[in-house]
Amino acid sequence: MARILAYAAAAALVATGASAGGLSKTAPAAEPVVHQPAAPVAAPRFDWTGGYAGAALGYGRMKTSAGERGSTAVGFLFAGYRWDMGDAVIGAEAQVAPVAFGSPTLASGDRLRAGASLLLSAGMPVTADARTLAYVGAGPAVLRTSGPTGSGTSTGLQGQLGVDHMLTDTIMVRGSVNYTAINRVGSANDRTRTVGAGVGLAFRF
Repeated sequence: MARILAYAAAAALVATGASAGGLSKTAPAAEPVVHQPAAPVAAPRFDWTGGYAGAALGYGRMKTSAGERGSTAVGFLFAGYRWDMGDAVIGAEAQVAPVAFGSPTLASGDRLRAGASLLLSAGMPVTADARTLAYVGAGPAVLRTSGPTGSGTSTGLQGQLGVDHMLTDTIMVRGSVNYTAINRVGSANDRTRTVGAGVGLAFRF
């Protein structure tokens, strides 16, 4: 009888140990799942390569070597083409003022008729989407006059600072400041200096 009790006790101890060993085993912890945020999508960069044409209106002041001064509303037509190089944008633009500076008559009797210029420009985009372009331009300018001794053409230089912004892929707005210096104007060979500022609207094609 004692032997049977001993066997029973031993079996109970073995069962208890196996149970305890089973309880001590735990499943490995699952690795946490990390969700990476979606990368932001950059706005597409605007490409300035292409042609454009438009018109501008503004206000200007002129003085001559004879001491004459005046100011008036000014306007001109412009057309050009640009090449987008990535970090820089270069271009060429023609400007025509059908009525140069309001077509005034100088003391010499000569009247300003029309003006034109051809500007080479270089600029760079100033916004992340490249839709706003700041630029500088310069080139030759001509001025037609008529007077007591007949009509004539005078030459000089023009410089321009401007900012163009694309409202859409085809509509462009402009703000600019121009400086024009013309020599040997009219029969008295006057010199004219003109500063003007204006805004314009253009169609890009």
